Amino acid sequence: MEIIGKKNISFGWIWILVGIMLGAILGLWSFNGPFPSPIGDYTSLPRRMLRLSHIAFIALAIINILYGYNIDKVKIKEKVKIKEKVKIKGSILIIWGAILMPIILIISAFIENFKYLLMIPTTLIIISLIIIVYGRLKS
Repeated sequence: MEIIGKKNISFGWIWILVGIMLGAILGLWSFNGPFPSPIGDYTSLPRRMLRLSHIAFIALAIINILYGYNIDKVKIKEKVKIKEKVKIKGSILIIWGAILMPIILIISAFIENFKYLLMIPTTLIIISLIIIVYGRLKS
């Protein structure tokens, strides 16, 4: 049997690296950095969206790591085949939510109407968290 959470843990560490690298790039025009900001002052919506994407990369990566360590331990009282499918779907949904959230935030910094698509990754993350919370409560 494959360990479901291993993908989430690996993905999480890669996503933390990507988030830190994005933070390094954003830092080039923060706090009177070496470059002027290409997207406005500190309080502008585009700049806030980019800062939020940096946070989303790291926070959702950490949630993925925690998810990975816990998903194989949860008990879902169904047939074994159904239980594994639900756990795999939850694992995949939280990874896709973590991928889409910062990417949509970055695009939203340049095309503001993209912010309305943020409900897609939010919904994916909520569904995956419902699966693990349900499983943890039943354990």
